[in-house]
Amino acid sequence: MHKQIYKVNNGGFIEEVFLGEFDGKGHLIDPIGEYVTTDLPQPLPFYRSKWDGTQWVEGGTEEEIAKHKEQQLLENLKPSVEEIMDADLEVKILTMLIEMEG
Repeated sequence: MHKQIYKVNNGGFIEEVFLGEFDGKGHLIDPIGEYVTTDLPQPLPFYRSKWDGTQWVEGGTEEEIAKHKEQQLLENLKPSVEEIMDADLEVKILTMLIEMEG
């Protein structure tokens, strides 16, 4: 069986993600070493996942989380390519209608 495993630094933050191989009893057999084998919860509830030695917790500061949420909000406000194309088409149609009336 294979699943993702995580190499974390001294602070508990993910440094690298590997595909680990496990035996039939759930023991990691490859690669050998110190890895976190507990799956990250999905959907990911954390801005910055941190291993506290027993579980995954939020590792981001309040300021980092607030900034990330603000950036997500701004991204969501941007029109999609489809919305831009639809608006462009509407402008062209309205321009044609105005020209036809004039």
